Amino acid sequence: MSTRTTLALAAALAALPALAQERPNEADLFGGDTPEAKPAPAQEDAPRPDESALFGDPTEPAPASEPAPATGTPAPPEDRDAQALGGPAATNAFDTEEAVEDPLKIGGRFYLRALSQGSDGVSFGDTSFSAPMLVDGYFDARPTDRLRGFVLGRLTFDPTRRQGSSSLIPSTGTLNINASADPRVVLDQAWLRFDLARTVFFTAGKQHVKWGTSRFWNPTDFLSPQRRDPLALLDVRTGATMLKVHVPWEAKGWNFYAIGLLDNAGPADTLGRIGGAARAEVVLGPAELGVDAVLQRGRKPRFGFDFSSGLGPIDIYGELALKKGSDTPLFRLPEGVSLSDLFGGSQGSGGVPPDLGALPIEAYYPEGYTPQVSGGATWTFAYSENDTATVGVEYFYNSTGYPSSVPYPYLILQGQYQPFYLGRHYGAVYALLSGPGSWDDTNFILSNLGNFSDRSYTTRLDVTHRALRYLSVEAFVAVNYGRRGGEFRFALDLPTLRMGEQVIPPIVVAPPTVQAGVGLRIDL
Repeated sequence: MSTRTTLALAAALAALPALAQERPNEADLFGGDTPEAKPAPAQEDAPRPDESALFGDPTEPAPASEPAPATGTPAPPEDRDAQALGGPAATNAFDTEEAVEDPLKIGGRFYLRALSQGSDGVSFGDTSFSAPMLVDGYFDARPTDRLRGFVLGRLTFDPTRRQGSSSLIPSTGTLNINASADPRVVLDQAWLRFDLARTVFFTAGKQHVKWGTSRFWNPTDFLSPQRRDPLALLDVRTGATMLKVHVPWEAKGWNFYAIGLLDNAGPADTLGRIGGAARAEVVLGPAELGVDAVLQRGRKPRFGFDFSSGLGPIDIYGELALKKGSDTPLFRLPEGVSLSDLFGGSQGSGGVPPDLGALPIEAYYPEGYTPQVSGGATWTFAYSENDTATVGVEYFYNSTGYPSSVPYPYLILQGQYQPFYLGRHYGAVYALLSGPGSWDDTNFILSNLGNFSDRSYTTRLDVTHRALRYLSVEAFVAVNYGRRGGEFRFALDLPTLRMGEQVIPPIVVAPPTVQAGVGLRIDL
């Protein structure tokens, strides 16, 4: 090997990044007989190289590389590559911050439940049971404090469901289960977040955006395709695809949002179907106010207002949703007639089941604006030196709700049965104990909800306990009472019916009396 070649090779090695210089050669790691390497010690005396020897010590500055000797001929290709690799790193014009060493986090959730519901007249052996499983896995990439990407996938599975089973009867809130008999994978979130000059912040992709301040009923939660189950400890709704632009006014503590909706009212496969939303959040003294609006083709314009404020030791909140008319028709029966009267006295001719389309049920769209209003108050107080409790009340008025339970069976057959938004008047009273006494890792929540329109009610006690660092244990028991056939005491007894050419077999549902469940949740 010539002297010039030896010097060029030394310069190329000296120009490599610090990490390459700190990494030992193969002789240091495994032993060897090269002239530069020292004889390897005996196996029993060979020390294990530490991590700094293997991967380099980032706390030690790299030695300065010596310049290659000048020559009268151009540097060989291998020298140019070494100089390019060893030169200063290219600067990202978009990012002005230092990149983090470990930008990617991987985690998830494992949620296993066992649920049962007892009903009037149903034996213990025939009591319904389900064991839905939910598994979340996410990738959270944060290369800098100004750039973040997040992806969360979800697997649901219920081994107690029969293959291909389906039911016209939807789950009411306490047992609102979306797991299927076959393993089902969905995309919950997939979004990218970045900013422009630290002034305008963008989030693009499938994401969660929740509006409103109420605990149980959120009529202004316009951007979620599904209604939230207010009794569930974990909100399992999936996100919606949108482009969110956020402009904060830090001096005032105000926030402004502009949002483009791509799938909230169905896939936006044309430019005209892309929806738009806007929201402003302002702080005025002790009160926080929010004003928003949503415009989409195929849906009525929606406008919302919400607030929260302190009133002495009590926190008050509320929200108002306004919509002109309704997106779906409402139904009403002739005065003094029930569905049981119709079905019981109309068996069809010649043994043919009655057709639902021929029943004297009127579908109509309300005129003018249809408000939905919810509001409540909470009070947190100390009942011992180190313990506090929270109690609260909430009321919900739904102008598009029904004054009685008479139309409920027909709503189910039409696919318009929406738990917690069926009646016209609702109310709730609740209490929360967080870590009482020496039970620092245990919480108790007592909730009482009522549909005042159909006079049915439910009372539920939830207990959560942090058993280990990542493991939580949950348990609940709920009791249903009130008028038979109401939302929380739903019952049904329908004969064979027809919807056009489709024959619907008889439907018999016994009213629920009690539900219970346990759950295990691991969050990583």
